[in-house]
Amino acid sequence: MYKYFLSFCVFFFALVSGKAQGDSTLNFEVYFPLDESRLTATQKSKVDSVLEIAPLSIVKKLVIYGHTDSLAGIEYNRKLSKERVLRILEYFVLKGLDPLKARTDFYGEERPKYDNGPQERFKNRRCEVWLSIDRSLLPQPEQKLSDLQLKKGDKLRIPNLNFVGNQPVPVWESMPALEDLTRLMKRNPDLKVSIQGHVCCADDQELSTARAFTVYSFLLANGISRSRMSYEGYSNREPLFRERTEKERALNRRVELEVRENSARRADVDEAGEAILDLRAPVLNIKFFQNSARLKPSGDFMLGLVAEMMAESEGLQYEFYVYDNINNSTVTGQRARALEKLIRRKGVAAEKVKVHKASPYKDLPISTNDNYIVVQIRPLKT
Repeated sequence: MYKYFLSFCVFFFALVSGKAQGDSTLNFEVYFPLDESRLTATQKSKVDSVLEIAPLSIVKKLVIYGHTDSLAGIEYNRKLSKERVLRILEYFVLKGLDPLKARTDFYGEERPKYDNGPQERFKNRRCEVWLSIDRSLLPQPEQKLSDLQLKKGDKLRIPNLNFVGNQPVPVWESMPALEDLTRLMKRNPDLKVSIQGHVCCADDQELSTARAFTVYSFLLANGISRSRMSYEGYSNREPLFRERTEKERALNRRVELEVRENSARRADVDEAGEAILDLRAPVLNIKFFQNSARLKPSGDFMLGLVAEMMAESEGLQYEFYVYDNINNSTVTGQRARALEKLIRRKGVAAEKVKVHKASPYKDLPISTNDNYIVVQIRPLKT
C-alpha cells in the first residue's frame, strides 16, 4: 500500500503546486534491476497506481528520461538507458497512451541524480516520468450540484446518477441526485442546459436518448420550463475512458449537462419543498411472444433487472403503465396483469408495485406486438 500512498502524495503535490490555470505536471521515478531494462512487477504496479489517479484521458503529454549507474562503459550505458525508456513507453502504449503524446531522451550515466558510490548507485538505475495533465478533466471533489457556479460552455456529469443496467430507469439511490439537479435549476433561473445521455460498450442510441429524456421529464414535472432545456443521446460515441475495466465502462455510462446560458442571478429556494419526487421513465425491451402475455426470455431478463432494484429500494412505489399501442386491448390487459404477478414473484413487495393498462396517447408509435411501457416512481404512501 505504501507505493499507492506515495504516488498519491506525489500527484497531489504536483496538482497543488502547478502554476498553470488548467494544467499541472506529475513526475515520478521508475527503477530497474542492475544491468536490466525490464519493468518489474513492482514498477508496473507503481505506474498502474498513478494511472488510477491520473487516467490517460487527462494526460496531454508524456516525457521519459532514461538513466543508468556508472558501472559499465558510456556507450553501453546510453544504450541501456534507451532500452529502459522504450520499455516504459511500451507499457504506457499498452495501457492506451497515444504514442504521439510522448517525448523521450536517454543519458546513460551522464546525468546522475544520486551518488554513484556503492551505497546509492542503485538509485540511478531509473527513468524519470513526467506527465502533463489537464486538470479541467479531473473529477471534481464531491459537492452538491446545486452549489456550483456554472457559466456558458461548462459541461459536467450529473454526480451520483446511475441507472438500472440497459434501462433508462434510475436506481433508487439516485433520487437525491435528481432532486439536487432540480435545486440547481431553480436557484439559477437563467440557466439553460442541454441534457446529454451516454452509454458504454455497444451502440445504443435509443437507451442514451431515453436516459436523457428521463432527466428532462423529471425537471419538467418539477416546473422547469421546456424553453430552458433540451435533451439528446450520444450513444457510445463520446467515451471518457477506453473501457478496459468495469470501472471505466461505468464512468462512460452517464448523463451530462452542457450549459447553454446562465447569469449571476440567483433565487432563494425553500430546501423543504423545492423538489417533487415524481419520475416517469420508459422501460425498454420488455418483449412478449406474439399475441401472448408470456414474456420472451430476453424480456424476462430485462424485467428482472428492474425488479431487483425495486426489491432493494426503500420508501418508493412503482406504478407501471402498459400502453395499448398494439391496438389489442385484451392482450394489453392480460400483459399488465401478468407483469404485476411476475414482478411480485421476483421479490417485490405488493405495496411497492401496481401495473395498469393505459390507452395510447397522441403521437405514440403503433407497434404490431411491443407495448410501450412506462414506470412512474413516487414516494410510497404510508
